[in-house]
Amino acid sequence: MYLSAHRVRRLTGDGARVGINTFLHRHEESDLLDDLTRDDSIVDRITNENPGKLIAESVDLVPGGNAVLSYVDVVGREGLEKQPVCDYLCRTEGNIECHFQKKQQPFTDAIQDIAVKFGISYGLRGQEVREYKALAGRAIRLFESPEPPRWRTETPWIVIEREICDNQERFSLTLETAEKLRQINGETWVSTRVSIDQNTERDFVGIHGDLIQHIAPILTGLTLEQIAAQGGLILEGRSSEKTIKWPELKEL
Repeated sequence: MYLSAHRVRRLTGDGARVGINTFLHRHEESDLLDDLTRDDSIVDRITNENPGKLIAESVDLVPGGNAVLSYVDVVGREGLEKQPVCDYLCRTEGNIECHFQKKQQPFTDAIQDIAVKFGISYGLRGQEVREYKALAGRAIRLFESPEPPRWRTETPWIVIEREICDNQERFSLTLETAEKLRQINGETWVSTRVSIDQNTERDFVGIHGDLIQHIAPILTGLTLEQIAAQGGLILEGRSSEKTIKWPELKEL
């Protein structure tokens, strides 16, 4: 079992948005030792090499391209009940302040069946205990009541067409999508088109990440979270171009 909570930030056209994203992964098979206190790298190994299958998440900001400000990663045996996990995280809270008074590196701890790692960015120094409590609380809430990701279970109806012409990429909504969005945004709302030079796109993506996260709100009049709540969107390339489902970025 891998349970995590991250405080993340995303820069937008009108400033920055901050929220907490939580994820729960399961493992059909695990190579955990009988005693997790004997494996100092267990949390890093699971998170980086074998996170398992994502079965639930609760997100304030759609994943992808967000800066992580703080995190709590919990690794444990499959089948653990909520109470042992909750009790362990609550007991661990008492060691957080003492740890960061002496050290700057992330806090790690483990008992036989559970291990935890907590890290925080420089800008949040001095708020370690409060931050840990906030993240651990959100993680426990998801562990107790798993919420399946909507865009992984619903069929998107928002379709953006992508066309390459004269070294430019042009993005626009299908007529059907535009009509449905007019019903959501109001009769005065009108569909638009976005064009970007391919050289500019490469530079932009290198700095700001996934281009569709910036194009989609302009075209739809919706936030990324509102789009995800509709099941996400489909980026449809004309002719032989790929068709992608977002936010999963899965080729269809």
